Amino acid sequence: MHIYFAHPCFTESQEAFKKEFLGKLRAALGQTDYGKAVGIVDPFEDTPNIEGNRETKLKLSRTVKETCLRMLEDCDIVVALVDDGDTGVAFEAGYAHAINVPIILVSKRNCDEANAMLIGAARERIDNILQEEQIGKLARMFEWYYISKERYGHEPGKN
Repeated sequence: MHIYFAHPCFTESQEAFKKEFLGKLRAALGQTDYGKAVGIVDPFEDTPNIEGNRETKLKLSRTVKETCLRMLEDCDIVVALVDDGDTGVAFEAGYAHAINVPIILVSKRNCDEANAMLIGAARERIDNILQEEQIGKLARMFEWYYISKERYGHEPGKN
């Protein structure tokens, strides 16, 4: 099972959040029976950072978009960090919704502060995501999804 993590990662604080969040999530997944079957896809690991240079951005933007779209098409669930109002996250979540990939919104604070269309497209929302209880909730959602898909051969809620 592949989880696509849609998030901004352009500042030191965003990078620090990503590191802390993914560390806690991997630890929570490691305490489950299915954790080894879950791969977390981070688009920043497979695409160059093109935001700082206008020329590079214009030259590589199509390649970055195509790479991210392929990763979204290959994933089972999208986890979208809705803090900071990032347009890239909105684009990724919108594309996932269009191709029927379930979306889970997460926030350091409150998902209800996100755009109404993001909220409407999401299957679930988890606030205060860095709290251990909330990370555990997210890991259990993956477990439920994984078991349902293994048992019934399709994602939950689809026939």
